[in-house]
Order: sequence, then structure tokens, then C-alpha cells
Amino acid sequence: MSTLDEHARAGIQALQEQRIEDAITAFSAALDLDDSRPDLNHALGMAYLQRGEVGSALPRLERAVELSEPYDHPDHQAAKRDFRENLALAYRLADRPKDSIQILEGTIERWPDEVNPRILLGQLLFATGRIAEALGAYDKLAAIESLGAEQKLAAFALTGAVRAYEDAEHEGKIFLEAHQGSYKSYFDEVTAGPVSEGWYAEASRMARGDDGEVRPYLPEGARPYALIRVDLVNPTNGEVGSVYSEREPMIVALNGLEPLAQAQVVFPWSGWDFEVGVSSVCPWHWLTLMFEFADRSDEALAALDDVIGDWYLAGYNGEFGDAETGRFHYVTDPDPVGERTVTYTFDLGRASFDAIPALLRRLTILHGRYPLNRVVFGQAVIAE
Repeated sequence: MSTLDEHARAGIQALQEQRIEDAITAFSAALDLDDSRPDLNHALGMAYLQRGEVGSALPRLERAVELSEPYDHPDHQAAKRDFRENLALAYRLADRPKDSIQILEGTIERWPDEVNPRILLGQLLFATGRIAEALGAYDKLAAIESLGAEQKLAAFALTGAVRAYEDAEHEGKIFLEAHQGSYKSYFDEVTAGPVSEGWYAEASRMARGDDGEVRPYLPEGARPYALIRVDLVNPTNGEVGSVYSEREPMIVALNGLEPLAQAQVVFPWSGWDFEVGVSSVCPWHWLTLMFEFADRSDEALAALDDVIGDWYLAGYNGEFGDAETGRFHYVTDPDPVGERTVTYTFDLGRASFDAIPALLRRLTILHGRYPLNRVVFGQAVIAE
């Protein structure tokens, strides 16, 4: 029978070789022999995290933090901070930003001269839209003597860009406008050659039904409005093409605000009956929308899905484009998150920016029946 140390060594080697399943098996076997080792609880939690199982990771990471508390020797402090920072990461991935912020603030209080927890806290505050608090966190970070020169430059660049944005009195919509324009230009450039050779761009994906008729394709189990368009299709043989490449403009940098392209910062867009935020990272062809209700009832979710369905079909059919281009391509099923929020993700193809205010106007009507706290466009952290 293997000893605890043998299981632990096997788990560490498996992690180093990216054999995540073997690592989980080994660390679990070690903890079956002794559940009081903080390092092994942490290792198993991180293995689960690498497998994408945040729910399984959290109890182990929490236990690692708890078990490490009595270890006061200076040699143990770096590991204790790592345990707390990785728990904060797991909380963030689990859409529990308040817990993540709390543990990072506690880590900073205990180790005030450490740089990494301050960076993580500032990033998280920016991603939730708490800009004033994030700027304060970064300002305190800049005063840390151990902050490296490159880190200091990056911090100053980010906070400088945020303050420049605020001084210019921009609205958050400028990021959506920039991503839409960049993606459409990119799409036009990539598809120009194939289209000149007879390919169709933004074509409906079709399927033949049991009755022999060809209809727009709807994935099994998808919402009835979730029809799909493809980037390119060759009508002679049905071959499908994609515009994706390494040059794809996932992230768009605005002149004078370039550092914001490397960070998730949620800025407000005023003028609506509910709070609207836009992330500085909001790729048009994979655009996540977060809808936070005051009370997320089944009726509210159904009503929102009706609004999304009507809007998506309008875009799919070209309402936000012209006779030839500008149609929505794809929508995911709704994903309830936390207690009040639901998210969708869209590929908006070459549709115009007009699609966004059109959605917000529809949501304004919904808001009268089922109040919305907040709508956020792009990559962000849900801040319930």
C-alpha cells in the first residue's frame, strides 16, 4: 500500500505532466490517509480548478486556507498567501466576487507590502465596475517599494487610461462601437476573396427536415429563435468557412486608451432607466450580456427570453444591416448565474451598432414589468 508521501509525489508529478485526472486521484488518496495537510488540500483544489470544476475546488481551497492559519514561521508565509490568492481566484470563477474581494482585502491587511494581492484586487474591482475603488487600490499599489519597474509602468498606464477616459467624459458605448467597427472591417476583408469567387457570406445554416424540405438549422434543444448563420459557405458543395485567424480582432484598442484593451474595466453608459455598463473588452462576435434583475423570478426569465428571442430574430433577418450584409449569427442558451443574474452570449456578425440601443429600448419596456438592476456588455465580473 502506498504511503501518503508516495501519493503526494505521484500527484505532483502528474500535475507537472498535465495529467490532471491522475493528479486528482493521487491527491485524493493522500488526503484519505491524512486530511489535515494544507498543502495537499490546496494541491487537490488546484487540480480540480485546472479541470474546470470550481465547485469541487472551493472546499479544498477553503480548507487549505483554514488549516494553514497556525503556521506562523516566516518560511510558511509565501505558501499561505498563495493559498489565499488562489481561493480568491476560485471565488471569482464561481461568480462570488464579494468573497474574492473580502479575502484579498484580508490578505493585503496581513501582508501590506505584498504586490500580487493588490494587483488582483485592483483587477477585480475594475472588472466589477467599481472604478473609484479600483483606482484607489492601484494608487496604493504604486506606493509599494517592492513593485517592479515594469509593473509600476503597467499600473500607471492603466490608471492613466482610466482617468483619461473619465476626463474626456466618454460613455461606455464607445467600446462597443469600436469593437463593432473593427470586426465588420475585418470580416469584410477576410471574406472579400471568397465572395468574389462565388461564396456566400453570412449564409443561413440549413438542414433538410423529415419531410424533405430544407429549412434554417436549429440545434437540438436550442431556443426556437436560435437559428444559425455561418461566416462563409460555398454553394456548389456546401463547404463552410470561418473568418477566424490569429489576426482576429478579439480585443480593440482605442487611440489614447490602449491599456484598456488589456484589462477588463466596466464603464457606465448613462441615459437608461436601469444601470448599463460596458466592458473595455467586448468582442462583437462573442459578446456576453449580463442581465441582473431586482428579483429573478421564473416569470422575469421567461419575459427576458421573449425579448432576446424577438431581438435576435430581428438581427438574424437583417433588421440591423442592409440588403446584403449585417446579420446576427449565433446565440447561446441563457445561463442563470448567482441569485439575480442571467447571461447570454452572441455572435452579432456584421450587424450595425444600432442593434445595441434597439435591445436597450426593448429592455426598457421589460424593466417596467420586471425591474432590472443592471445590464453589462462584454467581459466582466458579475457583481451581485
